[in-house]
Amino acid sequence: MDTHLLIGVAVMLGLIGIAASRDLLRNLRAQPQLVPIRVERRDAAGYTRRR
Repeated sequence: MDTHLLIGVAVMLGLIGIAASRDLLRNLRAQPQLVPIRVERRDAAGYTRRR
């Protein structure tokens, strides 16, 4: 094979690897987690009920 072709293939594979690793790192970065909170509801008589 031609040396230039091998170098070109190696560069392309390297760029694909860099793009894939950046995408994986972006997905693995800490994402905000939802935290459950307690909600108190009042019924018609004004009494508090916990859920």
